[in-house]
Amino acid sequence: MSNNSKANFFKGAATRSKLASKTSPTRERTSASPTAAYDSDRTPGEYDEKTVLEEIRNMSATLQMVATDVVSIKETTKELKDAVQSIQVRLGEAEQRISDVEDVNTRMEKSMEKCGKRLETLWTRVEDLENRSRRNNVRVVGLKEGKEETGKVIQYVEKIISQGLGLSGSEFEIERAHRSLAPIPDPDQPPRTILMRFLRSSARDKVLQVAKERRGIDWEDCKLSFFEDVSRELAEKRKAFTPVKRRLHALNVRHRLVYPATLIFTWKGQKKTFRDSNEAEEFVQGAE
Repeated sequence: MSNNSKANFFKGAATRSKLASKTSPTRERTSASPTAAYDSDRTPGEYDEKTVLEEIRNMSATLQMVATDVVSIKETTKELKDAVQSIQVRLGEAEQRISDVEDVNTRMEKSMEKCGKRLETLWTRVEDLENRSRRNNVRVVGLKEGKEETGKVIQYVEKIISQGLGLSGSEFEIERAHRSLAPIPDPDQPPRTILMRFLRSSARDKVLQVAKERRGIDWEDCKLSFFEDVSRELAEKRKAFTPVKRRLHALNVRHRLVYPATLIFTWKGQKKTFRDSNEAEEFVQGAE
């Protein structure tokens, strides 16, 4: 080999060695990242377009779900609206019915008030008629059982009136007389009351007056008391004045209880009239 050939050979080897040293890092990088060559082949515009399309597909699916939910919400809202409208209609009907019931109740209350007043008036009249029907009656309390003969009660009480009270004459004619209709009591119990009815009310008044003056009479081992015959309701009303009458008696105030149940007395020169026992008692207590 000539000297020129050797020189060219070594020169070429040096050149190849330099080229190998320059290209070896690229090969290492290529072998370390297999997809690098593929990624480097994609342009930036192509990568953004695919991503946007994927996002659009995702958004489209989401919008479809939202649209489905909106339709469901609309249907539910419509159902709720219909239900509310139905409730409003029923509520209006209920309010109207309540208003009608209130109107009827108001009319009934007024009617009941009128009926109550009428009933009170009628009851007062009935009570007055009942007591007027007893106007000629006298009750005799304290006569032992069996003193009178059976069927001859009228003759026996006429004897009491004439001999016991000293009242005789045709004026004191007795229409009827009998024991009260209660069962015959035991010997240790109070006897039944004798009820007698005079033909004239004037005879009844005189009998009660004389009996009151004598504070009753003693008759055949019996202490007889004479009372006017009134209804139970009126008797309770008259009895309610008893505490006031006792108080007036203790104060030396003259008083009297007139028919049906009216207390009359004079207080410091003024005439007072009370038909209610509570009002009379309050007045006496406040005036002392």
